[in-house]
Amino acid sequence: MERTLQLLIVLTSFVSNKAYENLALHKPTWQLYPFPTAELTWGSDKAVNGLYTNLSAGGEQCVISDNTRSTAEWRVDLGGVFSIHHVFIQYRTDGLDWDERNDHLTRFLGFSVYLSNTTDKQNGVLCFHDKNYTIVTMPNHVNIPCRYHGRYVIYYNNRTHPPYPDGYSEFAYNELCEVEVYGCPSQKYGENCSLLCSQNCQEGHCDIVTGACLGCSIGYTGQICTEECRNNTYGLGCTEICGKCLHGEQCHHVNGSCLRGCDKGRRGVKCNQVCRAGRYGYNCKDRCSINCFVPERCNRVTGLCEGGCQVGWKGTTCDIKCDKRMYGQNCSKTCGFCFGREQCHFINGTCSDGCSDGYQGNRCTEVCRNNTYGPGCSLSCGNCLYIYGEQCHHVTGHCPRDCVSGFQGELCMEVKMEQSKTTESHSHLIAVVIPLVVLLGVTVVITIYLTIKVRKLSSANQEHRTSKKNKATPKSTMNDNIYEIAFDDNAGYQELGEFNNISTYDKLK
Repeated sequence: MERTLQLLIVLTSFVSNKAYENLALHKPTWQLYPFPTAELTWGSDKAVNGLYTNLSAGGEQCVISDNTRSTAEWRVDLGGVFSIHHVFIQYRTDGLDWDERNDHLTRFLGFSVYLSNTTDKQNGVLCFHDKNYTIVTMPNHVNIPCRYHGRYVIYYNNRTHPPYPDGYSEFAYNELCEVEVYGCPSQKYGENCSLLCSQNCQEGHCDIVTGACLGCSIGYTGQICTEECRNNTYGLGCTEICGKCLHGEQCHHVNGSCLRGCDKGRRGVKCNQVCRAGRYGYNCKDRCSINCFVPERCNRVTGLCEGGCQVGWKGTTCDIKCDKRMYGQNCSKTCGFCFGREQCHFINGTCSDGCSDGYQGNRCTEVCRNNTYGPGCSLSCGNCLYIYGEQCHHVTGHCPRDCVSGFQGELCMEVKMEQSKTTESHSHLIAVVIPLVVLLGVTVVITIYLTIKVRKLSSANQEHRTSKKNKATPKSTMNDNIYEIAFDDNAGYQELGEFNNISTYDKLK
């Protein structure tokens, strides 16, 4: 079974080795604690000479270090940084079976392999550290996967921290009959190293099998580093955060500069600096207003004045004078009655062209007093009748009630003329006669109306009596007594009619 496993490892090694170049062949080597007086026989170069047909000390194809040392270290310098696929190690056997009876197997257990760009293994990457092999499972030879980039391949073993696991030797040794490092020149990958890594791979390094970049150049991301940094990031690994570029735009993916300038409140090539005091806006080009409550002190983004505006100014940036007949702090006061309703002074409210009619004072807020009115309070009130100490209207001069005795007119400026006694008496006579004339006229109209009415009534009664009389005349066949009776019956009616007619007429007279 063990032989089958070793054969499988050999076949795998053959296939892998066939695809890549042995980069370590005949390259410079070094080892810690070489065997004294045997540098030519068992020197460090024996591990890279391409010979390992005789794995014994006598074959002079293996590295052998000094005895009784607690550490063992060997390295090969590839002469430059290469893309490594794997490291092949063939250990010394002295021609004996590779089992628990072979002392060289116990010396191999616990080894490590590093790949570094310097001679210090701690500066590199650990490709392999044996923690699980035993004298039963330890293979010989071994292939160590090491898909990294580096210049120095370092073999290391130690016996510095006893107790050691079962089967481990007491001391550490280098007994390397061959070390082969397979890979490609930097910037190449794939079988036969025929493919080029992406130009944006960091230092041109990519995975030797897949071509995936082992890190991207500054400003790029993605498996093969073809994508520029985004989401407001830039730089190596896209780990840097962009500044405040104009309108939140992406900065340059490599250097972080803002190609179209800065957003409000920021400055600098990368727009990562706030505006200096007294500046605000895009690229900090705007200057804070001197009309701020604290001059030239404002918000770096909006320009909003700290503490508001000085007296007479308004607006976000305090750059607008008070208007619309307002003035003062925060433009909260209303102008007086300036001439022509013009704007007063935006700071103190004074009226530069004087006051409207009826007002006085610097701000034209005082009405005329001292019995004056009109333009500049230059006109004197008329002879008004005052009861409560008023005066005429400050604008028009009109009196609040009436004029004092002897004056008339809207302004009580006109003197009343005195009338003669004759005129006065005539006036009284006219005042009496006119009502009497009117009364007489009304009486005449009523009398005429009633007269006409009575005459019409009397005429109607006369016609009625005549008609009755004709009907009462007796025929020849009637006796005289009957006729007379009929006539006598109507005599009363006649008398009544004549009585009423005379009575009414007499009344009208």
